[in-house]
Amino acid sequence: MNKIPNRQAICEVLMKHAETDKDIVVLCSDSRGSASLTPFANAYPEQFVEMGIAEQDLVSVSAGLAKCGKKAFAASPACFLSTRSYEQAKIDCAYSNTNVKLIGTFRRMQRSFRLLSMITWLMR
Repeated sequence: MNKIPNRQAICEVLMKHAETDKDIVVLCSDSRGSASLTPFANAYPEQFVEMGIAEQDLVSVSAGLAKCGKKAFAASPACFLSTRSYEQAKIDCAYSNTNVKLIGTFRRMQRSFRLLSMITWLMR
């Protein structure tokens, strides 16, 4: 049975391979902390791109890097990656047959609802 969170395992494997493969590039959408990618960003800043809250750009830039020979790993909360960037994943990655790995992280919507509940409670 897995004893560590999947996000941590993904980061550890990426870091292991990035040591010897400079073509590995990790991109994330303002979620390096929640995606557990901070250790990778700190260890390999030249192989890490923070795209901000822009999932469409995250996927398109990943596809562009892949077309240039990079091995792109794009990480974002799953609910945003699967909906906000659907067209880019379909056209830029699938139809174009690019070597992009999309990593959907935690169930963000639950956290968003908790945050909304907390803000509503604080505004009473």
